[in-house]
Formats: sequence, C-alpha cells, structure tokens
Amino acid sequence: MINYSRLIYKLKRNLSTFSNKITKNLTKPKSKFFFQVLYGLLENQTVLLSEISSAL
Repeated sequence: MINYSRLIYKLKRNLSTFSNKITKNLTKPKSKFFFQVLYGLLENQTVLLSEISSAL
C-alpha cells in the first residue's frame, strides 16, 4: 500500500531543496513564491495561474 502523505512530504522536501538552490540570492518572500509556483505547476500540471493557485 502506498503511503501518499510520505510521498508528498518527500516531493515537497526535494522541491524545497531545488528551489532553495535556485533562489539563494532572493529575498524570503520571493523564494517562497517561487517554491509555491513550482509546487502548483507540479500539482496541477498546467501553467494557468488560476489553477496553480487552487493547488495551494
């Protein structure tokens, strides 16, 4: 049986690590925004801003 909460936790942790490497020179709010956009893109598999925001 697949433990989805553990899988999502690992995905977010890896995405956070990736996001932090890319945005290390940005401010905290900009870095957080970048992470949330990436997560929204992965969650909904779309580039529409309204659908990305629904994933958050």
